[in-house]
Amino acid sequence: MHRTLPPELFSGFLAVSADAVIAVDEDQRIIFFNQGAEQIFGWTADEVGGKYLAMLLPERYRPQHRGHVEGFGAAHGKARLMGERQQISGLRKSGEEFPAEASIQRMQVDGHNVYAAVLRDVSARQKAEDALRQAIQARDDMLGIVSHDLRNPANAVKMLAASILADAASGRVPEDIVERVRVMQQAAAQMDTLIQDLLDVTRIEAGRLRVSLRQVDPRLLVVGALEAMRPLAELSGVTLREHYDPDLPEVGADPERITQVLSNVVGNALKFTPDGGRVTIRVQRGGRGVIISVADTGEGIPPEQLPRIFDRFFQVASEGPNGPRHGAGLGLPIARGIVEAHGGSIRVESEPGSGSLVTIELPA
Repeated sequence: MHRTLPPELFSGFLAVSADAVIAVDEDQRIIFFNQGAEQIFGWTADEVGGKYLAMLLPERYRPQHRGHVEGFGAAHGKARLMGERQQISGLRKSGEEFPAEASIQRMQVDGHNVYAAVLRDVSARQKAEDALRQAIQARDDMLGIVSHDLRNPANAVKMLAASILADAASGRVPEDIVERVRVMQQAAAQMDTLIQDLLDVTRIEAGRLRVSLRQVDPRLLVVGALEAMRPLAELSGVTLREHYDPDLPEVGADPERITQVLSNVVGNALKFTPDGGRVTIRVQRGGRGVIISVADTGEGIPPEQLPRIFDRFFQVASEGPNGPRHGAGLGLPIARGIVEAHGGSIRVESEPGSGSLVTIELPA
């Protein structure tokens, strides 16, 4: 049975609210000032009673404040929803300004307008947000500096290694030295890839990743990416298979970025597929465009780890034939960022012992 609560119960609720609840009459004089308002503003209800609401605002906002409240009453009818809160600035008794969120409601009492405002002090939240923004900016600046400073020596190692290998072609360098130089060259290339991954994940998080789209045949994207992965597949003893639907539509894609995605996804599949296994890439027509799927016959991903595979720096716990597999844990987060920048989607399904399936959808 519905029961009407007495008015004094509502006033009791308002009085003890942690938010500031303030009511003013048509002249915008304060007629109600709860405990939350006393704590936030530093004034007591007796001190502010009968005074103009503008005293709770910084000086620069007072001239236009009256018009704002009256305009709200004329334009918005009875109430503005809490979800439409606007951030404002309040003024404490001490003279300190603070950021706040407020909502306002107009009521009719004995034929007169009464305006009630609910205000929340968001100083702590804003300080935390400012500190977080500063920390992210400091991290991004540091990553930029470190990446730049690391890339120069990495490039120097790659160029010197290439020079030595060029001399080796003429037989002027002993074979054992040539092998060591090749390892140096591969290590420098890995370092360069890691630097690029760090920069990419930073751009993705900041919403600054840019893609240059053009109409591309999806077959060419996949063929180009797989060409670079075949030596790794042969070295791992894994068979690469490809299947293409006829009459595939072109997709709007940045070829370099999509190649990066496919290299990450296929590289993961090869890494987690044992000798004698296979990785199958299918390119099919989908509802929105083209679906590229990468299926492997590897060990699969444990169910408890599957929800975290797109987390930055997360690595699936796994043992390979030569011990634990290591990586930076950036490949899939970067792949998702790139695919989503194309307006597409990526998802992973897996069963332990049955392999994994990565599905990428790109719009036509």
